[in-house]
Amino acid sequence: MLRKKPYIEERKTVTEEQLLGRVETLKSIGMTESQIQRDAQVRHFKGKIRQAKHQLAGILELENQIIRKKEIKAEKLAAPKVAPPKKRHAQDPVKKKAKREKQIAPAAAD
Repeated sequence: MLRKKPYIEERKTVTEEQLLGRVETLKSIGMTESQIQRDAQVRHFKGKIRQAKHQLAGILELENQIIRKKEIKAEKLAAPKVAPPKKRHAQDPVKKKAKREKQIAPAAAD
């Protein structure tokens, strides 16, 4: 969609020029402003301009979103890395062996 931006801008400027030319032609004929606004070609050109504005607004939103993503990525890369917390349930092998011996000693006595 971003690649289409120059083409949409060009189409908008061309349509605006066509609209101005049509309005001037209608004024030279002697039409009133309300008659000019109701002219089919004038409405058509205005619709094309409106459509181009909406497309450009969408492209602008995408560009802003890309910029925000780049900033967030840069912040994440610049932030210091935090070590993952150590597991609590992992015990010392010495303590584990002592605990096992305690369990075996009462069983052997029986």
